[in-house]
Amino acid sequence: MKIPRCYCNHSVHVVIPALTLLFCHLSPDIVNALNVVEITPLSHSLTSPRNTTVTILFDQELNSSSINTSTISVFGHWSGVAIGTFDLVEGNKRVRFTPVTLFNAGEWVCVTISKAVQSLSGDNLLNGYSWHFWIRPAPGNIELDEIARIPVREPGEGHIQTYGAHGADLNHDGFSDFFVPNEISNDCRVFINDGAGNYSDFHIYPIPNGSRPSTNESADFNADGRLDLAVGNSTGDSITVFLGNGTGGFFSVRNYEADSGVRGLAVADIDGNGDMDIVTTNRTGNSVAVLHNLGDGSFAPPVIIDANSTGETACATADANGDGILDLFVGAHSSGEISLLLGDGNGGFDFSEKTSAGGSGSWMVAVGDVNGDGNVDVAVVNSQSSNVGVIFGDGAGGLSSSTTYPTGSFPIAIDLGDLDGDADLDLMTSNYAGSNWTYWENDGNGTFINRRILNSEDAGSCATFHDRENDGDLDMTGIDEEADLIFLFRNNGTTSTHDELIENTIAVFPNPAESGWYVVIPDHSCYQLQILDLSGRSLLIISCTEQDSNFIPAGIIDEGIYFLKVIDTKNRMLGTHKILLTH
Repeated sequence: MKIPRCYCNHSVHVVIPALTLLFCHLSPDIVNALNVVEITPLSHSLTSPRNTTVTILFDQELNSSSINTSTISVFGHWSGVAIGTFDLVEGNKRVRFTPVTLFNAGEWVCVTISKAVQSLSGDNLLNGYSWHFWIRPAPGNIELDEIARIPVREPGEGHIQTYGAHGADLNHDGFSDFFVPNEISNDCRVFINDGAGNYSDFHIYPIPNGSRPSTNESADFNADGRLDLAVGNSTGDSITVFLGNGTGGFFSVRNYEADSGVRGLAVADIDGNGDMDIVTTNRTGNSVAVLHNLGDGSFAPPVIIDANSTGETACATADANGDGILDLFVGAHSSGEISLLLGDGNGGFDFSEKTSAGGSGSWMVAVGDVNGDGNVDVAVVNSQSSNVGVIFGDGAGGLSSSTTYPTGSFPIAIDLGDLDGDADLDLMTSNYAGSNWTYWENDGNGTFINRRILNSEDAGSCATFHDRENDGDLDMTGIDEEADLIFLFRNNGTTSTHDELIENTIAVFPNPAESGWYVVIPDHSCYQLQILDLSGRSLLIISCTEQDSNFIPAGIIDEGIYFLKVIDTKNRMLGTHKILLTH
């Protein structure tokens, strides 16, 4: 993809851990500036494989010392900070990131490049640069089967009103865990995936001075390579930031001021300095609040801006005009509008356009390229009109009128994902008063067809698409806030490819190990096995083996956490396992 001017620095082969790529955007008439001219995967694209490489081409030779994990990062919405290696190629003008671990099937990935990326001659990116793309899941079945209902309450506990959810790998085992805020008990609860796509026990994290927490989003706020979360308090004026410890819990829970009635929350590096900032929409305050990251995962007092609407309730970030700077979509509950604010790359937003949401009581938005034209679109649930509106972006900061579809009664949540694995985004709404979830298949051109309904017990409160079972296709997990239940829906998929079968059936044991590991591969083809440290550096390679079972001796490897990587004869990564060595 050719891009407006924006860039990074220097040459050489650099090996580094996880990444949140930070970017820069420059106007073509600024000659003494570094610019990005090409990226892969393309912005808003939907077909990247789970082991996709990321490349950024700049218009100048780069300073290799400016290419590191504080200036370039790749973050999976469910998998978290990507770990891999950086290479500088093509005269040290192109940065290539090769992941060590697989992205989650179907997830949304954000690449961020900071202003600190520098050319060999000393020119910097002026505004940073960011973009999103999607990982393509395996072919799935549009029909979902309910397989379990899991209580969120403790035994004997009363109503806690579970509302809001996030599926993400909190303990780095490759499986999607589940994080749920609870409005009455003012806490968040974490369910760790058992490795088979199920949840049972949970841990409770109280929110000090919590005020009906709900909206939430993930990022690496303190740049330690671990997944963190931010939660908005819907009847208060604060957000709560949970800093992850990498093992499924949190070592810090802290509140920060936003504005009154935090109903929507989004994350992005809006000032181009490499740190993930937070934006909230505040229904009672009729405002948008920007909280700038101070660089250590703490946040400055809010900067209040006007979205030119009333009752700002929902928000999401994406690049709407192709300049490599993330913009802000805002849904307004009272005025029933969608506003688009264009980022300036220095922490500010400028109003671009607004259009009718197609109904009243706009509650939540989701963004993605739903009609396949390469531009980001926005979908919004309108609670009081019991419909969902789909609005197409024109790639230049403009918005179409809304096309609406009837939902169940009083929809309050929405999600997009490629449920059937056909390279377009399908649509799900959660219908509170209808006690159900409604979902549609995308016909490939942004028209939603074949409407289906899944029933909750008392309320369809929210739902998320994610590959809960780690089998390559998207499942769905729903929340019922009246019954305080998690609903698990399974996608039974279709036939898997040879590579998918191998990836999902490689076994590694014992784990943890004291002297080494047995690796069982259910195939007689030739594979290479590698052990890498957490920075992506290769420590041990076992060349082509055709045995079903192989013992990898730990040898001189020190005690610690490592990655085992399986590569086939075509140099394709078929699987990665996190392994632990204890002496």
